[in-house]
Amino acid sequence: MHVQKLRAKADGLVPAGAYFATLSRKLEAANAREDVRRARLDQEDRDLETRYRRQSASRTAYAA
Repeated sequence: MHVQKLRAKADGLVPAGAYFATLSRKLEAANAREDVRRARLDQEDRDLETRYRRQSASRTAYAA
């Protein structure tokens, strides 16, 4: 079986190459957004850990 066109919308068929090219662009864009989101969350984790370590260090300085 050789597929030349796929149904991408309810109103008609599109060439398979164009369909997969569009799908690939959308997937790349989604991956880029996810990378940015993960980087933000990782930075937030590092910031929170730094804040926790600073506060823990100041507590031990007062306890001594």
